[in-house]
Amino acid sequence: MKNKIRVSFQLIILALIGYVAVRPLFDANYLADFESYCPFGGLASLGSKLNQGTMSCNMSEVQVVLGIGLLVGVIVVGKLFCSYVCPIGSITEWLGKIGEKLKIRFEIPNKIDRPLRALKYLILFAALYFTMTSSELFCKEFDPYFASVNLFSNSDLVLYLAIPAFVITILGAIFFRLFWCKYLCPLGALSNIFLNVIAAGGVIILFIILNALGAEISYVYLVAALVLVGLVTELGFMRSFLMPAPKIVRNETTCTDCGFCDQKCPQGIQISAYAKVNHVDCNLCTDCVYHCPVKNSLSISEKKTFKYLSPVAVVVFIIISLGAASDFEFTTISEKWDDFDKVENMAVYEQTGIKNVKCYGSAMSLKNNLVNVAGIHGIDAYAKSHTVKIYYDPKEISEKKVKAAIFTPIKMEIKKIKDDKLDSLAVWEAGVYGLFDLIDFNNLFYTLRENKGVYGFETHFGEPVITNVFYDPSVTNADKIKKQIEMDEITVKKPKATEKIDLNFKVDGNGTNKGYINIDDYKQKIFRTYDRKFNDYKKYDLEKLSVFVFPMPEAGIPSLRRYFGSLTSHLSADNGIVRLSTRYIDEPKAFLYFDPAQTNIEKIKEALTKKTLTVFTSETQTKDLENPFNIKPEGKVIKASDAKIDDEIEL
Repeated sequence: MKNKIRVSFQLIILALIGYVAVRPLFDANYLADFESYCPFGGLASLGSKLNQGTMSCNMSEVQVVLGIGLLVGVIVVGKLFCSYVCPIGSITEWLGKIGEKLKIRFEIPNKIDRPLRALKYLILFAALYFTMTSSELFCKEFDPYFASVNLFSNSDLVLYLAIPAFVITILGAIFFRLFWCKYLCPLGALSNIFLNVIAAGGVIILFIILNALGAEISYVYLVAALVLVGLVTELGFMRSFLMPAPKIVRNETTCTDCGFCDQKCPQGIQISAYAKVNHVDCNLCTDCVYHCPVKNSLSISEKKTFKYLSPVAVVVFIIISLGAASDFEFTTISEKWDDFDKVENMAVYEQTGIKNVKCYGSAMSLKNNLVNVAGIHGIDAYAKSHTVKIYYDPKEISEKKVKAAIFTPIKMEIKKIKDDKLDSLAVWEAGVYGLFDLIDFNNLFYTLRENKGVYGFETHFGEPVITNVFYDPSVTNADKIKKQIEMDEITVKKPKATEKIDLNFKVDGNGTNKGYINIDDYKQKIFRTYDRKFNDYKKYDLEKLSVFVFPMPEAGIPSLRRYFGSLTSHLSADNGIVRLSTRYIDEPKAFLYFDPAQTNIEKIKEALTKKTLTVFTSETQTKDLENPFNIKPEGKVIKASDAKIDDEIEL
């Protein structure tokens, strides 16, 4: 182990990954994110951004800039990520040494080696294509690194892809030299493309020129052309062109042709056959330089002082990339609609601190809410800073109404009413500063939960936000509630640990007592309805639909609301089921709309009571999760025209 610097880099990277993995065991508030610094995910997401204007979920400027920094590093210095940073590369290299010691590692013959190398270019194109066209990071579905660090339990994994990829990577490394790196790694393929910087640069420049002239060529074709460049470069020439400038140089005068460098090269390159090593697999690890028995016979670009170029360059590129990432922010989505280009004097309203805008999915959810608001014509969302910019026509809609459009009113039941003698609750109304999004509402829930007399609250748009608090006046009063809301911080007990939450709420004045509400009316008011239409619901004539109505106590349990989307996805597999809605009528009830010509009540009941929910993650792919609902589908079937749940329900 003469190249201790490189081994130290590899161990540090693996130690950091291990820290991310174990930290949740002693810090319940820490969310392990193994994608935080993924350069390939960043580059794939950049492709999505260029092609569709949207970033992939969980991908930010950090990953994108690290990816760009990696490619610049490939061009300038070489494939240093592969030799010093990549965790798969490190593990498979070490596994290969075990296979070599056990004498079970074999070299793949050249006539098989070259065709096999084409596989990683096919994988690269597939990974980039599906990400660019869906804004979902396709590589996570099969990536052996992502699968292993998540213990094969992450919902983004597709196990029938991830498990074979993991097994092939491990066994391939033992029996064949760096099998993953040479034949399957999409990032390796992407790096190799830019070893032929003249051809790759020419393709990119030609693409820019043609599109500037109005050709409107898709980014998918650019990716295809670049993949072809890499494929031809590697399979046809097995060498780099022009760049990178630093290369391993052999002093033919002092070299004794002992072949020791050939034996110590992790890539299996025959170093002794080169005066200047330009083999496509060389990643400037410098193991050959460290192991050469004749001093200065091997060096980097004939400069003795360049011996430490590789580790220094790794550190420099990481620091520069991380620094650059902190200076700007991509839009997570940038969507325009209707007559955006025709609106004169378009106004922009900017709102920061919308903490529930945190990825592509949540940003698109907000966009879908705004697209039907007259006068609003676009949105830019920035997940990193939780900021949105709303584009609107001031002739059609006021700024205040724009604010109202991005505000989501909420109802939260803090605790159940168990006292049968309690026939009514007092209502206190106040404007609360610092309330805006779901995270704020959750924090308000946590602090009001500390007041034993408070049962629930609801919010309405206002400046400040109008908040109605429902409470038992025999236990608490408005002054105590106000004091609780204005606490600086609270300690929240969670299943695995406690968490301190900083609060920044301020009550406008002293609020107003709004009288009383009887318990039955309160239960109906505080109940949060759920309503999703799917499978072309709008195309149906209500006269042809039936509704299965049944009690559903789970619809009144706040912690189960996040699973309703999964239940809806599960039910949508039956094309005859077209809508799921919940309402409170004496008790929580579910209304399941279906076409009796396509399905029947027996199939519906079977779907509702399955032990697992089959959820669609895309149009063709699914995942299973344990059914959290304990539904007892005993109810009745009525005509859809009789279930007027958009205004009132007549049963």
